[in-house]
Amino acid sequence: MNKRAKRPDMNNGVLYVGVDVHEKESQLAVLEKEGALISEERIPTKDLRRFISSLPGEKRVAIESVGFIHPIYKKLSSIDDCTVSVANPNKLRLISGSSTKNDRNDARILGDLLRTNYLPLAHMRDEETREKLFVVNDRVAYGLRRGELRGTIRWLLKRRGIEVEKPFSEEGRKKLRELRLQEIETRLGELELVESTVERLDDQIRDIVSKDGRAKLLDTIPGVAPYTALFLACVLDDIDRFPDSKHACAYLGLVPWLDETADTTRLGHITKKGDKWLRRNLVECARVAVRKDPHLNEFYSRLSRKRGERKALIAVARKLVSYAYWILKRNVTYEGLHPWNDP
Repeated sequence: MNKRAKRPDMNNGVLYVGVDVHEKESQLAVLEKEGALISEERIPTKDLRRFISSLPGEKRVAIESVGFIHPIYKKLSSIDDCTVSVANPNKLRLISGSSTKNDRNDARILGDLLRTNYLPLAHMRDEETREKLFVVNDRVAYGLRRGELRGTIRWLLKRRGIEVEKPFSEEGRKKLRELRLQEIETRLGELELVESTVERLDDQIRDIVSKDGRAKLLDTIPGVAPYTALFLACVLDDIDRFPDSKHACAYLGLVPWLDETADTTRLGHITKKGDKWLRRNLVECARVAVRKDPHLNEFYSRLSRKRGERKALIAVARKLVSYAYWILKRNVTYEGLHPWNDP
């Protein structure tokens, strides 16, 4: 059972509410400005808005980001005299590490971090951007499934000692069906269904990009196709939230981790923070970009001789993100940016 503190007069000052959100029930901790615990409640998640609305005066609410946070955030944000902050779960774990982790402690920690202005905030995209990102995420999921099915078919052929040259070409698929193997035909049927979905999503993405000014600008970067342009535009979102291009690259995990103590500075591998599928996609875009753009090719060739191909490709991907930052910041195309002349 939850312990509930005796509720004093709450008519004065700001109330800080930490909410540990779960699908069915959520745990709340209500605190005063000085940190005194006013009450702890466990209520159905569907009743969060009603309960917080019943609290008097100004309310500041902290909730941790979960997969279904947006409808909850929207409902709570509509409450009068209520400011809602969504915590970044990755940074929150670093700050609030506890050996006694439970819902009550989590709610109390959220309230305390908000009260002391130490709550690490998550970026909340608007509804239109989220809808575009849902389309992109679907494209990621079906692209991965397509790769899995192709890999499975290759493995089934190898297991039987069957060689089919270019098995996914028109001629190759014809040969696969002539084998009359149920396990191959089943996967091939699913593969064709997935491929048709990928084509439909690609058409939808191209249509969205044609109407989205920001994504259309990013589509002018060498090696960046509409899919990546929309993906990058949605993930970066409000470009003014990054003070410079280095912060944008760090947000996508394309900068090396730094270990700096006293007089010693060590750089490691890239941090791999942020969306891993976008990061991988940018590295693949870098492969195309170095073939299309002579300036990027010169940069890649020079660096690959010193550091190797993989590190050079990551460096090119980082450059693409830097270009994207300044393209969105200045509202110009890649050609209009003249990045090869811009220090």
